[in-house]
Amino acid sequence: MAVNMFGLIVSGRLVVTDFVSVDVNKCLITIQNADDINHVVVFMTGTQPFPEGMAGSVYFSFPDPSSPPTWIYLGFISNDKPSAIFKITKLKQLNDLNGLFVFALEAMREIISALLIDPTIGSTAGPPVATGFGFAQPIVSHVAQIGISTEPLAVISQMTADPNANVSQQNNFEEFAIKAAENLFNYCTSFSNNLQQ
Repeated sequence: MAVNMFGLIVSGRLVVTDFVSVDVNKCLITIQNADDINHVVVFMTGTQPFPEGMAGSVYFSFPDPSSPPTWIYLGFISNDKPSAIFKITKLKQLNDLNGLFVFALEAMREIISALLIDPTIGSTAGPPVATGFGFAQPIVSHVAQIGISTEPLAVISQMTADPNANVSQQNNFEEFAIKAAENLFNYCTSFSNNLQQ
């Protein structure tokens, strides 16, 4: 698999195509400053098609340095569907909540162990002792990764994408219809005369 056959668009940034091969059929790209992104577009550059019957499954990871990477299946691209838009806002929020939970557990564990070692901590009978949260500080991840794995299309068609990753066309259409109706109403009422003047 040629790594230059894929591209990535992050809103407000230049197109990037510098995927790195990590296996014969897998490649990934790291997105810097990923805290403020909501959607990504993964596409084929057109330099090389997938082999017949193959497609690329697209995965997302918001790495946490203190744990192994978790890859979330977003969807796929193929010769018949050479691009896809994925919403990653909710995926990052789920990861942030998980990181906050881990931080709270580590902080409680450190406080309890400090109290077991020195029971005067927190009491007024003695000098105040800092508990020092040390390595329990929240880990702020500023990078994300997109991975593409070339797999048989028959296998990929059986996979289910994370529902938080797909942009629902129905919600977008409903939102568009409501906004269009509101704008039409405001436009039409702007021509009316106020009879009370």
